[in-house]
Amino acid sequence: MRYWQFRLKIYQQALKEWLDSLRQVSAAIVALFPMALSALLFLPLLALGVLADTSANTELYFYTLWGYLLLSFGWVSMQKEAINATSYALYDRSLPVSRGVRRTAQAGLLIYAANVFILGPLAVLLSMLYSNTDALLHSPWMFSVAQLMPITGLLLLTAYYIVIACGGQRPWLSLGMLPLISSPFASQLTQSACLLGVTTAIFAERLLPLPTLRLSGFPVGLWRFYLQHDLRRGKPSLLRAVVVLLLLISGNIFVSNINQEAQGPAGAVIAVILAVVIATKLLELKSLQTRYSYYFFSLPLTRRQQVITMLVYAGVFAAPMFAAIAFIGSLSGPHWALLFITYSATQLGILTKPDYYLVFPLITSILTLLTYLLVF
Repeated sequence: MRYWQFRLKIYQQALKEWLDSLRQVSAAIVALFPMALSALLFLPLLALGVLADTSANTELYFYTLWGYLLLSFGWVSMQKEAINATSYALYDRSLPVSRGVRRTAQAGLLIYAANVFILGPLAVLLSMLYSNTDALLHSPWMFSVAQLMPITGLLLLTAYYIVIACGGQRPWLSLGMLPLISSPFASQLTQSACLLGVTTAIFAERLLPLPTLRLSGFPVGLWRFYLQHDLRRGKPSLLRAVVVLLLLISGNIFVSNINQEAQGPAGAVIAVILAVVIATKLLELKSLQTRYSYYFFSLPLTRRQQVITMLVYAGVFAAPMFAAIAFIGSLSGPHWALLFITYSATQLGILTKPDYYLVFPLITSILTLLTYLLVF
């Protein structure tokens, strides 16, 4: 067996285990929509039509670019251990393989894992070069650059994000703070400004990395236990954050492009889904309680105190997501009420009937909508 075959076999085995466990983690979007993971692969294909079009609406381009890069980074990040063969790291290092062969195998696995996210822009770029060769050669060079800039910039940025997704770099500025801060001005940004802004943010975040959170100052107890788990095994939390941001991006695009009469019901559906996804952090914490039951029994806390601690920790985790929703401003007052009611109902379902917790937000949201329609 060659080295690349060894790495590919490890990747496929780890990927199968990851996909099986993904349906059991706390991201309720998978439970609500069983085909959601398959549909994720079609979103980049739909987005390429916008990202390669130089005449696309600037606001639509801004949100589509943000969502595409965020989804590509999140998709590869979820497969980080499988791509890096983390479980077989010691054995892998003992193999008499040159550095060039290792890098080639790693690059091949990255392309294989990213698939449509990197191959899609590459195929579009090659198609544009092939079908418009004469026009590009006989046109002013500024015109050629303007035509190829959106898809070329997308290809380079996507390649960067899938590479750092397997490392320790976190795009907290380029995919987090900068798009959120710029969202109110999205309609005023040009395509070149969007690409330049992301590129500048990339250089800035490499010079100003996120400070490392040290647990030594935290007292021993549930808070430190939960935080330590999130720092060491952050896949569910990362997936949840990516899903929330993608829902905000796609929801904002959808709501802004439909008539005013349909914006209310569409916002209500988005609010319900957001509430369920955010609230499932409690499901993750409850699964920890089951897995480490002996540790929880040894704590000098009553069951009620443990539940309160879980609720407060889940609330602290949800606070940045609620802040992002408020900053983007895609929900109105009634939608916020529905969001918090559904969030509370989901948590109640997780605490009382974890196997059927989705029934609680479903019934609650329907009753809330009926009450709103009857009263108003």
